[in-house]
Amino acid sequence: MNQLSVSVIIPTYNRAKEIVRSLRSVLAAVAPGDEIIVVDDGSTDNTREVLEPYRNLIRWVSGPHRGPGAARNCGIAAAHNPLVGFNDSDDEWFADKLALQRAFMQARPDVLFCSSDLGHKDRMGTESHHVLLAWHQDPRSWNEILGPARPYSVIATLPEGRTDFNVHVGSLYEASLRAGYVSTPTVIVRREQAGDIFRFGEDIPVYEDYECFVRLARIGQAAHFDCETVWQRDHDGPRLTDANAFDRAGYYIKVLQRTFGTDRDFRGRHENLYRRTLRAEYSTRARHLIRNGRREEARAELRLAESGPLGYRLLAALPNGVLLVLVDLYHLTKKLKNALMVLMEELISVIVPTYHRARSDTR
Repeated sequence: MNQLSVSVIIPTYNRAKEIVRSLRSVLAAVAPGDEIIVVDDGSTDNTREVLEPYRNLIRWVSGPHRGPGAARNCGIAAAHNPLVGFNDSDDEWFADKLALQRAFMQARPDVLFCSSDLGHKDRMGTESHHVLLAWHQDPRSWNEILGPARPYSVIATLPEGRTDFNVHVGSLYEASLRAGYVSTPTVIVRREQAGDIFRFGEDIPVYEDYECFVRLARIGQAAHFDCETVWQRDHDGPRLTDANAFDRAGYYIKVLQRTFGTDRDFRGRHENLYRRTLRAEYSTRARHLIRNGRREEARAELRLAESGPLGYRLLAALPNGVLLVLVDLYHLTKKLKNALMVLMEELISVIVPTYHRARSDTR
């Protein structure tokens, strides 16, 4: 059987300081027949210059700045190989990432896409492990989220030096309403089987990847490797995930509405869960608006949230004068509390030594 080849897509925008490290990690993982497509999303720094020594090893695609979703879609359109993977231009692949995933996808043609856990390195190089849980915050085991565990070594041959780990296979679709479980730099997708739905949202700066993987999960099986294959790296520049809570909630609502919201069969079985998820996001937007004094807009969001929390409704309904009085009372109470704490600490500093002296005098 011929080895499945991979098209690796690296979108980048003004990441000249990080992209060489990202590219080198991918070069260490690819095999003959694979291709690396760097999509320059309108960079204005010296990205092109720092990649010039690698131009014979990559395919270079460039265009105007349109955002991460459009850049990845451009890479998918340019891809030739049956498997497609991604690395962000500020992250690093483990050297055996493609060996692991290629062999698995070869052995399991029924799986549409596979992904894994990831590690994290801060600016000082300090490592944290298995950080995917911090993203999705689902305390359940992968047996519950996706499917029963099987050792990787039962499915495919482990690369030299890699300790065996569990693989979980199943449908990730319904679970995805609860959280996003797939980190883009860890994923490998079958390009032809995914077809036209293999695309990222182009009108949103965050959750564009979540939308893609929800669509993929709707049509095919997913696999999760309970191991790390990627280092997420900290740096001083902006990240693709930078956005405030109000905007993020709005983007998430948009994605929910055009994925699960358009699936009549799913909504027939999980309408309450779908509406509860939307209500939580509208409430998040209302909280932000209340904090910024935009209470009329907050009331509109709360109507979409089908009332929302009682406290939010009360704050959104209060006149300006009453709200200002409450804020003043809050700050006054906080000052009194701090003053009482200082007083208690001073009393304790006097009482405790006196108590111990009294005890010693009675002995």
